[in-house]
Amino acid sequence: MASVPLSDAQVRELREKYASGARQVQLAEEYGVRQNTVSSLVTGRSRLEAGGPILPGKSRKVTSEEVVAIREAVAAGNPRSEVAALYGISHQMVSNIASGRAFADVGGPLTSATPSRARPLTVDQVEAIRERLAAGDDRAEVAKAFGVSHWTISSVVRGATTGVTETTDDDVVQMRRLHSEGVSQTEIARRFGTSQQRVSLIVRGSSHAAHGGPIAEAHRRRLGDDEVRSIREAYASGASLAELAERYDVAAALLRLVVTGRTYADRPGPIAPAERPPEAGRR
Repeated sequence: MASVPLSDAQVRELREKYASGARQVQLAEEYGVRQNTVSSLVTGRSRLEAGGPILPGKSRKVTSEEVVAIREAVAAGNPRSEVAALYGISHQMVSNIASGRAFADVGGPLTSATPSRARPLTVDQVEAIRERLAAGDDRAEVAKAFGVSHWTISSVVRGATTGVTETTDDDVVQMRRLHSEGVSQTEIARRFGTSQQRVSLIVRGSSHAAHGGPIAEAHRRRLGDDEVRSIREAYASGASLAELAERYDVAAALLRLVVTGRTYADRPGPIAPAERPPEAGRR
């Protein structure tokens, strides 16, 4: 979502609302800007000359009712990052609240410190949400009906969440077969209208374990001499790690080791200096 330029009067108004207790995520939606833009404005990191109350380092206090609601949201599978944005607190604070490390004397279901992921919305669900909102349904009611957070509903409205295509049993088999034939996870994700991460889980058997199709071996694919040389030469010519990761179906983290010579040190190709960030200055 592109940020909308705000006038000085709007900046002052936004700061006054935040000083009165409004949450950053609410103000971001109201003024059509990003949450981090709101954070920069209310703490004075940007537009200081616009005026209005500046609250550097303000830490919003969470009520007992909000603690219970946060724990219920996390227990229901809502991403902790979304819960944090919704309540205007840090991701770490959400984890502390959910696990009982904070507010131990307050009720609500406790959850392991390991974050849980909510099931992604399908394309049909996203369309249904938009239809209900267009018909005038309350956002909170729609969020409850679909088991997602208010922030997810806002993301649907902005167009940031478009949904994934529902994966059928046949899709799982076809994904695994294509991957066993050498088709990259990125290309499989494009063909089936889903994410590369979801394809990775499916082809390795971490997801849909009971379905058919060849399961990929757990070990990491070894790169040949020609591949290592091509990767290093492409990187030296200006290709980014992200581009190379998609082209060779190899994690960007591994490629960083390849181009700096920290792995495959005896293989051919130009080595990038290890003392500078590999992506610096890359397109």
